Parts: sequence; structure tokens; C-alpha cells
Amino acid sequence: MITPPSATLLWMLFALTASLIVGSAARAVSLRGADPVLRRKRFASLRTWWILTLVLCGCLLAGRLGICLLLGVASLVAFYEYAGMLGIRSSERPALIASLVIGSLNYLLILFDQAAAFVVFVPLCGLTVIALVQLLQGKTKGYIRTTGGIFWGIMVLFYGIGHAAYLFIHPAFIAGPAGPAGWFLFLLILTEVNDIFQALVGRSIGAHKRHLITPTVSPQKTWEGFLGGMLVTLILACLLAPWLTTLEKIPEALLAGFVIAVAGFFGDINMSGIKRDSGVKDSSNLLPGMGGLIDRLDSLTFTAPAFVYLLA
Repeated sequence: MITPPSATLLWMLFALTASLIVGSAARAVSLRGADPVLRRKRFASLRTWWILTLVLCGCLLAGRLGICLLLGVASLVAFYEYAGMLGIRSSERPALIASLVIGSLNYLLILFDQAAAFVVFVPLCGLTVIALVQLLQGKTKGYIRTTGGIFWGIMVLFYGIGHAAYLFIHPAFIAGPAGPAGWFLFLLILTEVNDIFQALVGRSIGAHKRHLITPTVSPQKTWEGFLGGMLVTLILACLLAPWLTTLEKIPEALLAGFVIAVAGFFGDINMSGIKRDSGVKDSSNLLPGMGGLIDRLDSLTFTAPAFVYLLA
């Protein structure tokens, strides 16, 4: 479960840290003379990025165990935020606790190399257990809403995100310059870069020139931002693929980048729809300058399974 990191992985972690240093310097320069409130928010976001990056690097050095711990804790915290948005009552907590147990077992299956069990465990066991807990309690009022809502949460936040850890035991992702960790980094970097540049490009274009995609679900999502983020993601996919994966041909890297860009967009607006339905802007205030953990992981909930099943 814990193996010595490859030289390629160490170099990529060094490059990731160096990129963050350059980005931090660029942000500091760009915010000179900016509104004090905006400066505080942007620097709070920057500090959060540093913390997340350092934690990620440490977990990657620990291999599969580190990634399972990282994503397992992240999924648990994100599900707690989701339960708050869903408005879980005290009478529904047994089903919530059952979901947390199922979600934890989801990562234990990956940790102990049970690939076949991982694929079917949450979809089959999750719905069955949640429904039985509700029925054995005699919960008929709001049964569909509670059962469906909780099941949707574990499918997205445990099963969807869990596919990023699934890369470490899937035979299709064993090879590569940095092994499974390289594929994991490739997925994560492209997902986050796509998310960031969709927002940056969308904001940089004047309001009168923007074309909204989903004005009622996510008013900040524009075609300009979507296409701009995709372009950056495609370029980065071609640059990173030879270093982190076995995608040697440019069309393969472009396809992977395209799938991540599209899936990331839908993962983002999926969570936006949930937040709109719950009447909240952010899932929590856990991450200064960013919101909640769901706000940072929303795209990954869709990109991870899309990436796995495209390439597997």
C-alpha cells in the first residue's frame, strides 16, 4: 500500500509547488491597489490553496493509503455539508449514519485492492441499506425524498470521488512514468485547472458580451468561460500526458482533456443545482476564500468516473 515514490512523481510535485509559488507572486502583484475586501478574500483563497497542495503532496508520497485517507476524509466532510443542505432531521440520522459507514467501506475496498467489489458496492448496497433503515423505522412520510436524496449524495460524494482513488488499483492505470499517482495527478490537475479557467475567462469578458449557458442554475457559467477553460485544459493535457500517463498520442490526450472539461462543467452545475434548491451560495465556510469542500470537489465528482471509464 505504501511504496517509495518514483523520481518522476517527485519532480512533478516539485513542479506543482513551483507553479504555486509563481502563481502566488502573480496574484500578489495583480492585487496591488485592489479593494481591501477583495484582497483579503483572494489571499485567503491563496492560503487555502497552499494548505490543500501541501496535504495533497504528503498523501501522494504515502501512495494508495495516503490517497484513500485523503479522499475518504474529504468525502465524509463533503457529505456532512451535503446533509446540512439537504436539511436532514434528527429522525433521519440512522440513514445518514448508515451512509457514512457505506462511504467509509467504499474506500476500504480500494485500500485492500477489491476492484470488482468497489464497482458494485455503493450502487447496490447503498440504496438497499438506506431504504431498509427508513422502512424498518416505519418512515413513510418523505420516504422518497429522504432515501433518494441521501442515495444521490453517496453516489456523487463517495462513489464519484472514489473513482479518483480507484485509479490506484485499476489495471489500466498501473503503468506510466509515475505509476497510478501520475494518472491521479493528471486527472486532478486538469480538473482544477479547467474549473479555474472556466471561471477566470468567464469573469474577464464584459457582462454585455457574455452568453450564459444555465442562467437559472449557475448564472456565472458562460459559453466563453466554458470554451476558454476547455482550450486551456486541452493544451495542458497534451503537455502533461507524456510525463504522467501512457497517453503517447496527441489525439488520446486531447480526448482525455475534452472529457474532463465537459464532465467538470456538469459536475459543477450539478452541485450548483443542489445549492440553489437548498437556498445556499456555498456548501459551508470550511475553506477560507473558497466556501465549502463541496465547492472545491464538485467538478471531480463527475470527472473521476468519466475519466476512468473512458480510458479503462
